[in-house]
Amino acid sequence: MGLAAVGIAGNGFSAWLLHRDSKHSLNVRGAFLHMMGDLLTSVAVFITGAVLLLKPWSWLDPLLSVLIVVFILKNCWQILKESGAILMNATPRGLNLEKIRQHLLKMPGIVGVHYLHAWNVSSTSVAFSCHIEVTDRPVSATETLGAEIRHDLMHQFGIDHPILQFETVQCGNGGMLCEISG
Repeated sequence: MGLAAVGIAGNGFSAWLLHRDSKHSLNVRGAFLHMMGDLLTSVAVFITGAVLLLKPWSWLDPLLSVLIVVFILKNCWQILKESGAILMNATPRGLNLEKIRQHLLKMPGIVGVHYLHAWNVSSTSVAFSCHIEVTDRPVSATETLGAEIRHDLMHQFGIDHPILQFETVQCGNGGMLCEISG
């Protein structure tokens, strides 16, 4: 029970330190959940030791162990799903590409928006690419529009790494990626 108390203090302190940043980083969240699993194990050992001093309940240790395993598996599954989505370049949860397209179409100077794609670069960074159709103009004339778009994407949608391709005619005519994105 004494060693379990030391484990409670050490793992509790470590989990407390990691808790704040675990909301913003998948890596820190994994470390935080690891510390929480260790903390729960120490708590289970302490409780089992205290109860066994008073009652011969040998079933308590396996029961608490199964509950800890359920906690670890549930959180492990969440971490695997989130990291898998990052690795598969899935559209980040909560990001609506159609809403972004409609927002961009309302901006002056934009004629069309297509081939939108968003993905997590990491658990805290979102990349985004799209083709933006504008009226015929020099490429240098798109710099101001590009800056406005990048500002809006960051402040409206949390996209911090936009890749914009300006075009003067709608994508297609043999470009399969553009034709299927309609």
